[in-house]
Amino acid sequence: MPQGNRRVQDLVAFLAVLVTGAVLVLRGVAPESLATIAVAVSGIYAAWRGNGGPPQPPTSTTPTPPTPPIGSGSQAPDGKTVAA
Repeated sequence: MPQGNRRVQDLVAFLAVLVTGAVLVLRGVAPESLATIAVAVSGIYAAWRGNGGPPQPPTSTTPTPPTPPIGSGSQAPDGKTVAA
């Protein structure tokens, strides 16, 4: 879905919830009930819009150690330099 189309849908949904809330308040609905209704409607909208599927595990941010140049020797497990 193009980004512009999603923004229009978000604006329409926001205005619809805003107008619905105003109408409910003018009709005498308690504000506590209105908050519950707003949370429920936002959950329904998020489910309808689809937010990319299930969460993915985070990728590793640990940098890989640099590779030593060829022919410069390498370190043994005890920390001493060994010729290649």
